[in-house]
Order: sequence, then C-alpha cells, then structure tokens
Amino acid sequence: MIRVQQQRVRERFPDTPLSELVLFPSSIRNPRGTRSVTMGTVTERHSEWVAAMPPILLDDGKSEFDRSKVVMYAYRHSYAQRHADAGVPIDQLRKLMDHDLLESTRRYYRVTEERTRKAVDTVARFHFDRHGNRIWREARQLMESEHVRRGLESVPVAFGGCGEPSNVQAGGGECPIRFRCLGRDHFDTDVSYPPDLERYLSDLLQSRERIAALATADEWAKAEAMPSQEEIGRVRRLIASVKETPATWSRTSRTRCGRRW
Repeated sequence: MIRVQQQRVRERFPDTPLSELVLFPSSIRNPRGTRSVTMGTVTERHSEWVAAMPPILLDDGKSEFDRSKVVMYAYRHSYAQRHADAGVPIDQLRKLMDHDLLESTRRYYRVTEERTRKAVDTVARFHFDRHGNRIWREARQLMESEHVRRGLESVPVAFGGCGEPSNVQAGGGECPIRFRCLGRDHFDTDVSYPPDLERYLSDLLQSRERIAALATADEWAKAEAMPSQEEIGRVRRLIASVKETPATWSRTSRTRCGRRW
C-alpha cells in the first residue's frame, strides 16, 4: 500500500525530487508536493471511514464495539497488544515501539485472562515436592475450582509455595521452621525456580567453606552455623529433577505426537 501511494505521488508531482516528496501531500497550496496534510485532516478522514463501517461486533457476536474508541492513537495500543499476545518479549517490544523505558511499554497492553491461564496451566504441569517428585504427573488443564483452590491454599515462600494450613491462614508468617522450607512436606516448587535454587546452593557451599576455615570459633558454634550436608544434597537433587523433567516431558510429547496419540 505504501509503494502504491508513493507511485501515485510521484506521478502527481513528476518534477519534484523524490527526497522532497511527502507520502500524503496536501491538496491545498502545495504545487510541488512537499507539504503534508495536517493531522487534523487525517483524523477527520479517519473518523469518516470508521463511521462508514458496518457494525463492529465483540466476541459474543451480539454486542457492538463502541466506535468512539476507534481513534488514531488506539492503533499503537493494538500494535502492542497483538505483539504481546503473540509472545514477543517486552524488551523486544520496547524497541519496536521506540520506548526508552519498559514501564512505558507495559502501559500499552494488558496480560489477558487467556494468557494468564495458559501460563498457570503450563507451569502446573511441572510441580515438584521437596524430594523432586512430580506432583501432577499428567499434563492437564486446571479446572475453575482448581485455579481458585491454588490461589487460596498456598502462600509464596522461598523457592516455591507452602500449603501448610496455619501458615497459609497467617499469610506465610506462622511457620515454626522458617527459611527451611525444603525440609517440610507442605513445600512444593516448579520449573520457574531453578536459577534461585542454584544460587541458594552456591551460597550454602560457600558458607560451609567460610565456616570450616574459621579459626576463632568453637567447634560447637561452627557446627550450629554449618549448612547441613542433608540440605545441600536435597537442593542438588531437587535442581536435577526440576531441570530434567521438562526436557523429558518435551521429548515424550514429541514422540506421542509423532505416533498420533
């Protein structure tokens, strides 16, 4: 469409250098095609075009969209929303929209209910208990009640979530062994946490080395402060299970798709 318009302008003003032509030249007092139409003219023509459209129906096929919202600037928001829905990362979308700040880009689109539900369903396939065992072995869609239940029966804790009733009721402030979540059966994690778990493992190993090297502390004090080998081993096994399972599931899914399961 742009090339067709360019050709029309060139034919209309054949004696003007291409570098001086504008894409939409004004038809008033513009003998050389170097002066563009005003934004007011574009807005007016756009309004006429929208008014001439047939009814714009919403997804239900009955309700009509408010045409007063179809303004020129709305296309920028539509552009951002379509790219976001297509999975374009926000840092790339920021560049496409020529924004300096990510916060500016975030204002141009919203995370839809469909995308939120898809993200929850995807991560829910890969939940693990503290031993690294898959909690939900079958990849399935969450039911409405399950979405609500998971929101009410778990609180965020370090590296995952806690489902212990009294702790959930207290908003995460009633655990008797706080910061040792990996040692409780109410703890679960998912595939979004391996980087945090790896950093935690690194901290544990460094702490052991620093404490073991202390020459100015009694042995009982060092033993109390020393991260246990059991905790280090638990974290290592959990990391291995969480990182391995998605790859295994992906390979299994491809095999099943190939066999038309």
